[in-house]
Order: sequence, then structure tokens, then C-alpha cells
Amino acid sequence: MNRPTPFSNAFARFLAILIILQLASSVAWSIDFKSPQSLPGADLFTNGSVRQLQIQIPPTGIESLRRDPREYVHAIITEDATTYKDVAVHLKGNIGSFREVDDKPDLTLDFNRFGATKKFHDLRRIYLNNSVEDPSYCNELLGGELFRAAGVPSPRVAHAVVTLNGRRLGLFVLKEGFTEDFLGCYFTHIGANLYEPGDGHDVNQRLKRNAVVAPKQDGSALQSLADAVKESNSAKRWQRLEQSLDIDEFVKFMAMEVMVGHRDGYCLARNNYRIYEDVDSGKMVFFPHGMDQLFGNPDATWLPHMSGLVAKAVMETSEGILRYRATFSALFTNVYRVSIIQTRVDQVVAGLRPTLTPAEFAAVQDAANHQKSQIAQRQTVLATQLSQPERPLFTFTNGEGKLTDWAKTDVSSGVKMDQFQTGDHTPVLRIAAHSASGASWRTKVILRRGKYRFEGNLKVAGVKPLAFGKYQGAGLRVAGSVRNSTGLIGDSNWCIEGTEFSVSDETQEVELICELRASAGEAWFDLKSLKLHQIL
Repeated sequence: MNRPTPFSNAFARFLAILIILQLASSVAWSIDFKSPQSLPGADLFTNGSVRQLQIQIPPTGIESLRRDPREYVHAIITEDATTYKDVAVHLKGNIGSFREVDDKPDLTLDFNRFGATKKFHDLRRIYLNNSVEDPSYCNELLGGELFRAAGVPSPRVAHAVVTLNGRRLGLFVLKEGFTEDFLGCYFTHIGANLYEPGDGHDVNQRLKRNAVVAPKQDGSALQSLADAVKESNSAKRWQRLEQSLDIDEFVKFMAMEVMVGHRDGYCLARNNYRIYEDVDSGKMVFFPHGMDQLFGNPDATWLPHMSGLVAKAVMETSEGILRYRATFSALFTNVYRVSIIQTRVDQVVAGLRPTLTPAEFAAVQDAANHQKSQIAQRQTVLATQLSQPERPLFTFTNGEGKLTDWAKTDVSSGVKMDQFQTGDHTPVLRIAAHSASGASWRTKVILRRGKYRFEGNLKVAGVKPLAFGKYQGAGLRVAGSVRNSTGLIGDSNWCIEGTEFSVSDETQEVELICELRASAGEAWFDLKSLKLHQIL
């Protein structure tokens, strides 16, 4: 697809929509669950067999991993009659998935780091993921296959039963590493920088270089992308993004992250991703990573607020949002095929059965059945969302507009949310928390470029703050922006709260939030007073 130039008027934008939709519908999207046999590791990822891996780490290595889990130690890996010596092993994983070496740890296995030349099924590096956050053991595999079906490079996945020093650790997700072997599956020439994030780091911050041979290590391509996302003029930003980012591929990457609910990925959380500088184009390409928590919220919107700076920069241009809408619709129709995906889940689970105990298999099957239900619900929700007419521009009368269509978000068993009238007939939105709560009432509006103030009356009773988080108590907020006030806690009478914000693009969807972040207490928001004021 040719990259578009900035649209100069409404008719040009309308024409562009038709062209993009026509091109998108002509693409032969299809789910191909078979990898070419010529690729490294093909035998690992095409026959569905579960590998049996025995890992031997000497006592000194175990002690080292207890002290410093990220430091590589020497190990011997045995699979059937094949032995791999001098394999480098360290623990991996973050909050949620990380486990100590004496538990069931996530592992990185590097077969060449210590000088050995023998690869594991022609792969330099593999990951063994404990899947503690995915009891179905299917998410990483499904995510990778769906991204590849959409034309986005993604690591291949299999399964293994792992034994460490004679102790059976159980079933693991086996995933190929981000190495030259992986890159060679998708790029003609290899030799540029591959980056991974630090703790929530984005393209404007220091990113860690991956251990891939890269003669050019000046970081200029990444810096060009970081500079492009900072451009305040949306038309110029789009031009600069075209020069530094493979936009077609990135839009598919965005659409798939949102579609499959990769809430811990780049677009929604600035986490779990890789960025590669394509040697031939000189442009940056994003890869998905850490897809063990997919399909968790079937009700999630297809037009979310983006946290990743590149995603945000693309979506805040008229060209970017048009491209995203057309691409999402095409991929949803041609890739997100529920019956095929559910059948794939059944195939994977059936392949695991011979290697698991009856109790282990029952747990996996229960989780997989739940996952299939989530996948189907996601399809139903997205179909409904995509069928809705585009939201109109928010209207103001004398610079003021009343906010309606409030929806509950993040409701849990310890929270009650309702709308009612107080004794003096004041209509209110209420949030009552009996345990840790981050619940909120939310509504979305489409605004033109300008400066605005979101305000309303609220009061609280018995509100106790949480022991964590940057927002506490009750308050008003705009998604993606910091809350202006510290929040109401304890008890209070009715008081006016407000926050100012700006819209920099021609038009933009803005999410407005009335929230209560507390371990106990109630908050009331005066429904009639919740308004939006146009400042500039």
C-alpha cells in the first residue's frame, strides 16, 4: 500500500477513506498456522509435539541465580538423545510472572553465548515461560499466530515439559528468542539495532540494545522516531513518521494489540515490545512480546486511549486514525475468525494431554474453555462497536456543554455503582467501595482543537485512601492526563472540582472520568453539574 500524503480538506479525507477501505478489503488476509519448513526451528513449531527438556545446573550456578537471577550461568540441556553443553541460562520475568529458581522460574536459554556452536533446532536462543498468568498455556501461541496472520512479525511458540536438576517443573511455553534467526524469517538483510524497553521506557527514553549483530549502533533511526512523535503540528508529524516508521505495519500492530486485548503491550501499557531498525528501509518496526494476558476484557473499546507515544502520535493525526479504522475493520473481518481460533485452542490443548497428569490437564482444559468464551465475547462486542455510527462532535451552548452517557468501569465485587436521586432530588452518580477500588464513571466526547475545562460537584463520606497508586480518593480526571487535585478523602460537603486540558489535533476523542480510588467509602458526583467548558 502506498503511504498517503497529508489530507488538505474534507473531500480529500473522504476520498482517502474509500481508497484505504478498498485496498484493505483486497488484501488476502488469512490465518496460516504453518511455518515454512526452510526456516530455523521449523520442526519445533509445526508438528505440535511437546518437548521434554532436562536442565542441569551445578550447585554454584543455582546459588548464583538465587543471588542474581539475571546473571547467566552454565547449564547442560538434554532433549531425548541430544545434549547441549555450555548453555547460558538466567531467570526472566517481571512482576506477576517472576518466580525464584527454587520455584517454577521463567528461563532464558542462550545456546551460543558461552562459545558453543551447537544451536537448539537451529535457534540461538529460546525462552521458557512458566505461564503462571495464563493457565490455558495458549495465549502466547494464539497471539503470535494472529499477529503473523495480520502480517506483523511475531515469535513462534511451542510447549515443553521441563525438569531442573531432577525436579519436574511441569509444563512451559517454549518461545523463540529475538535473535538473527527470528529476524531472518522476515527481513532480507539483518544488521541494524534491535531494542527492548526498560521499566516502562518509550522511544524518547533509553532503550536497551538486544544482542543482535548491528554494525551501525548510533541510534539515529530511533532518535528520528522519538523526534517525530514530539512534533506538535499533526501534518508535519505524519510526514516525519512516514520517514522514520513503517506506518503500514505499525497500524496493523496497533490494531492487533487492541483487538486481542494485549493490555500489557506497547500501545496500552508501554510494555512488552521490541523495536527493530529495518536495514533496507531505514525505518523502525515494532514486534509484540509478552502476550500471556490476552482476551481478558472482552468489553474493551476498539478506540482506546493510547499510552505508547508512537501509537498516540499516529492516532492523533487525521491520516493515522483513518488508516487505523480501515485496517482494524479489515483485520477483524479476515483474521479474527472465532471458529478457527477456537478450533486452534482445542488442537493445542489436545496436543498437551499426553504429557500432563489428569489434574494438570483438567486445569488447562478449564482455562482453555474460559478463554474460548472470552474470544467469542470479544468478537460480539467488537462487531457491535464497529457497527455503531461515528460519534458526533460535542456541542456547546455559550461555551458550555452537559455531559451524558456515563458508563461504569472497573467494577469489582467490593464496589457498588448506581445512579439515583438524593433526598433533595439531586441526580447523582455514586461509587461505594467496601474493598480496594479503582472504579469510575466514564464518558467519551469528540472535541475540536482547543482548550477545555471539565468540572462538577462532588462529595465523599468515609473515604480511606489506598496504600498504593498516584491517585487517591475521589476526583475528576481526563484519560491520559494527571489529576489536578490530590483527591477528596475522609468526609466532605459538596465542592467543585475541575481539571483543564488541551486538544492539539483537528479532532480527538477524549475520555472524561469520575473516579474513586479508595479502600473504603462513598463518592457522589452531581450529574447535572458535570459539564465541559470551552476555554479557547
